[in-house]
Amino acid sequence: MELNALDTLIFVGYIVILLIIGFVSGRKKSNEVAKDFFLTSKTLPWYAVGFSIIAAGISSEHFLGAVGYSYQYGISVANWEWLNGPAIILLVLVFIPFYIRKKVITMPHFLEMRFEPRTRTLFAIISILIYVFINLAGVLYSGAFAIKVIFELDNIYFGIWILTIVAGLISIYGGMESVAWTNMFQSILLIGGGILVFILGVIEVPGGIKEIIGTGERAHLILPADHPEIPWPALIVLMLSTNIWFFCTNQSINQAALGAKNEWHAKMGVLFAGFLAILIPLADVFPGLITRALHLDFVSNNADESYLLVVNQLIPSGMKGIVFAGLTGAIISTIEAITNACSTIFTFDIYQRMINKKADDKKLIRIGRIVGGLLLIFGALWAPVVEQFDQIFEYFQKCWAFVAVPSMIVFVLGVSWEKFSNQAAFWILCLTFPMFVLPFILTLLNVSMNGYIVAGILGIFIFVAAVLISKISPASINPNSADYVWSKKMGKLPKDLFAKSLPFYRQVWYWIVILILTYVAIYALLW
Repeated sequence: MELNALDTLIFVGYIVILLIIGFVSGRKKSNEVAKDFFLTSKTLPWYAVGFSIIAAGISSEHFLGAVGYSYQYGISVANWEWLNGPAIILLVLVFIPFYIRKKVITMPHFLEMRFEPRTRTLFAIISILIYVFINLAGVLYSGAFAIKVIFELDNIYFGIWILTIVAGLISIYGGMESVAWTNMFQSILLIGGGILVFILGVIEVPGGIKEIIGTGERAHLILPADHPEIPWPALIVLMLSTNIWFFCTNQSINQAALGAKNEWHAKMGVLFAGFLAILIPLADVFPGLITRALHLDFVSNNADESYLLVVNQLIPSGMKGIVFAGLTGAIISTIEAITNACSTIFTFDIYQRMINKKADDKKLIRIGRIVGGLLLIFGALWAPVVEQFDQIFEYFQKCWAFVAVPSMIVFVLGVSWEKFSNQAAFWILCLTFPMFVLPFILTLLNVSMNGYIVAGILGIFIFVAAVLISKISPASINPNSADYVWSKKMGKLPKDLFAKSLPFYRQVWYWIVILILTYVAIYALLW
């Protein structure tokens, strides 16, 4: 990469500013309450919630992996952002009301309310394993890969530990308050930097946006059923399984919403994230399309470098530092969110319940910090395993496609079917463990198949199993299950939330309709 002194200064300055924001926003009083440390004191406004969700969900696997994938397969890769719409709306209308009104601390906590304590413990263990060995390891590896290329280092290990230390300092010291406000700063930077790359790419490529999108299959969001990587049946699984799991059951995504001022701010924050997600492909998909037009022969053997190469080509010296800071911000923000989510789950779902029930707030915060640091180290040690996969994006998608299915089924049936039994929920969640190792086994055996198709087929059998187990174990149905099954009143804000009726432009339903129409327009245009 061609970086001058100004680029390097900007990059280092960004890290310093990030640390300052994290430490200032994370300063606490001596009588700090543990729940406030992990979830904030219910102080986050809607815009902080929205930016934090985007920052937690967008990282180097997008800026490197998705860009590399779109370089190869075209605009259809944008489905990984634009098919989030149904999951976001489901989160707003169905899950957020339960999480806020039932005063949920963690996603496993909600499962205990709906089912039983052992389900909470099981899902807590599952969540931590997924965060450390899939999410955290993947983000650390891909982030270190970017740092290695940008600064022309010999290996990825220096980058892995630098990211671990910086993100760890912010999340472990300041808790959710630091994570939320640093994520807001980082989201603005990463979206702004991505859009800058997009605009300069449109200017640089002869023929502009039309030439960038291309022709044939590369120009369409929906590809034939026999496409080797992105067949349309796989997109159905992505939309109805993986995305619902990622948004509706994910502690690192929902932690900001749980810390919102009230239910309105939580819902509007999630919707705001939905609108921001519309812009994300400009930053993590179109650079791959631009690279295809500018560097077709040059990067044919290393698509994961596409984003870095197009930045090097398009962004003038002195501004590259800003764009690379945005990329690094995306990486650090996700690591922060994952670390805070892991420490929150371990502290409240395992330590406080099973190890030290009498622990005071100071003890809980100290345990959370220690565990957060240890889990970061485990993730860093596992990160090099990601090299086994051909592409960074492939690693995440194959792993997520499989582990998402059991959790998605348990959460969705839990809030939609009163007769869904405790036994069924527990044993369906147990299937996550074989699903967890399946993509690694398939990769080691060189088995070539579309992970989403396989996950979808397995999902049908798992759904049937959930129904059958519930039918044969009616005695294990939670007598209070009706309190956790969605009804129309859950879609409305509590009447006592505001003193008077809100104007139409502040109504949740108004923005839901606009979001739906926006997504429909995108698919009508690029079908």
